[in-house]
Amino acid sequence: MSSRPPWPPQDGQPLPRATEAFGVHIKLETYSLDPMNAAGAPKARGFQMILGITLEHIDYLEGAIYTGIQLVSVSEVRDNAPWGIKHTVIIPVRGLGEKSDRIVDVTTVWQFDEPGAPPRLVTAYIAS
Repeated sequence: MSSRPPWPPQDGQPLPRATEAFGVHIKLETYSLDPMNAAGAPKARGFQMILGITLEHIDYLEGAIYTGIQLVSVSEVRDNAPWGIKHTVIIPVRGLGEKSDRIVDVTTVWQFDEPGAPPRLVTAYIAS
């Protein structure tokens, strides 16, 4: 009998290999916090208006995401054939500065290119 958990993990389980997750800094820098990226600009405006987080606060948001994926369980698993499987983890993030009294859910989506691979961040945005 195998001691490996079934693949893919189900809703409510921890994000597999969360401590080995990668791609957060580059995805935030070039997409989710980039006001010049056509697809990412609305996300960047949302982070700034709701949480006071801008590109200059990338290390703060990156740390909150890495901490959150180790504490919060997966809320959705969906097939993304032929590229792999996506897992959604919704992480509470505290705002900065004048917005520091706010804690808002940030949706993060992680892709596993194949079973056993570490998760790669594909998007992060303020949950609506």
